[in-house]
Amino acid sequence: MVINRRAFLRGLGCSALGLVCSGRRARGSGSKERPNIIFLLTDDQRDDTFGIMGHPWVKTPHLDRLVAQGVRFDNAYIAEPTCSPSRASLFTGMHERVHGVGFTSSYQLNDAQWEKSYPALLRRSGYYTGFIGKFGVEYYTFRGNAAERFDFWRGHDGWARFFPKSAANCKAYHDSDEEIITPIMGESITRFLDTAPQDEPFCLSVSFSVPHGSQTSSMHQWEAPASENPKLSDHPVYGALYRDRDVEIPAETATDPYRHIPERLMDQDKGRNRTYSYNYDRTTCTEHHVRYYQQITGLDNVVGEMLGTLKRKGLHENTVIIFASDHGLLMGEYGMGGKALLYDLASKFPCFVYDPRLPRTLRGRTVSELVSSLDITSTILDYAGVHPPEEMEGRSLVPLVRGARIAWRDALFLENLYTGRDTPFSEGIRQGRWKYIRMYDGIAPYAEKHVEFGGRAPEFEQLFDLQKDSGEKNSLIEQYEGTSILSELRKRCQQMSSDLNRRRGAYRKTHAVTTRS
Repeated sequence: MVINRRAFLRGLGCSALGLVCSGRRARGSGSKERPNIIFLLTDDQRDDTFGIMGHPWVKTPHLDRLVAQGVRFDNAYIAEPTCSPSRASLFTGMHERVHGVGFTSSYQLNDAQWEKSYPALLRRSGYYTGFIGKFGVEYYTFRGNAAERFDFWRGHDGWARFFPKSAANCKAYHDSDEEIITPIMGESITRFLDTAPQDEPFCLSVSFSVPHGSQTSSMHQWEAPASENPKLSDHPVYGALYRDRDVEIPAETATDPYRHIPERLMDQDKGRNRTYSYNYDRTTCTEHHVRYYQQITGLDNVVGEMLGTLKRKGLHENTVIIFASDHGLLMGEYGMGGKALLYDLASKFPCFVYDPRLPRTLRGRTVSELVSSLDITSTILDYAGVHPPEEMEGRSLVPLVRGARIAWRDALFLENLYTGRDTPFSEGIRQGRWKYIRMYDGIAPYAEKHVEFGGRAPEFEQLFDLQKDSGEKNSLIEQYEGTSILSELRKRCQQMSSDLNRRRGAYRKTHAVTTRS
């Protein structure tokens, strides 16, 4: 079937989507118009976790080099700061409120929705597509045959463990000579690059499991350093690395979390402090920080190997690399652990684009425009020459990468609809120096009526001046009550929320959705 598909596209000369013509190409398959694309996605990685981002001791030389030669976006926010809905949003280019797929929503991803995802669109346009790692969309109709959606598949459902080969959901890795999940991902990348056709552009999506808690927790029991695991004691990365550092954990670790979000709205004892128990104790939180940054250095090593393979195969001059994470993470801050909140530490993510065709004068820039993870979907399609479906909500970052002076958004809507572990619904807006957040008691599973917040008073609000309080520790909601700025932020947040609800209504009229079984 794959051969017939490609033969059909070549016979046409151009795809039916109005793309650039794509005849046979020389080795490396990409071109100036249609480059190869590698999308690297990490799990739970914060926006301050590379050396080049200012971290004082983590070693990330390969990623630092890509950032230094690429374009970094330092105000990038995930559309949905929880793993499964964020991935569904990255695939489809829509907010969870529109596509309907999340841990605590009422729907699951279906085939029709997938056919408008970026991998499906690129595959139909003549790209050879691959997927490696954590698929992560836990609720999808085609569970079990996701491999049929790609030309190359070496992925897994659900969570992997640090040593994944014993897990039933990681059968794709059982033939690997490696034992640890991240090197297995690296081996898989090499396998893809060595077997991809030479006469077609490719798009490879790599979804790393690190530095997620499923990885740090399964290295070893929390009561002891992971280096005491006999399998890791002599490992150059996962053994003694960083254990000689004076690791600073947040001062508010293991303090009262209800100073920030009241217990009536988010009771920590309903799951959050059990799921992230290691961040509610100062000793285990310190160990978590060590393991977390070891995982990031292990990731960097794999990226270095990938860059070497690209150069060895002559692909390094026409392969665009896009980097993101599914969200950030609280690691003791606010007396909490985890994500699913709109604080920057949980909702911002590291984001850069490396385009080797970019003139040297445009490399190494940091762009501070407000970026949504939905923009990444549009960016991938733009690089591939594919027009995005009308319902996609993001904007391509390609003009910003290329240094164009264009009008850009002055505000960004934020939301979290994950309501497990007593997490509230959250909506917010980032505008200039300001971050406004409003919360409502969560319902699981929620339906459309539960996210219609118009005319409903918030149960809790916060306002932060990010210029004076980048750590978002001091809410100004009471001090600014009655001011024009707070009134404007409330009004604009509600307008954006209502607009999303209207988009969802229009989407339901023209697209089939599948109720979760």
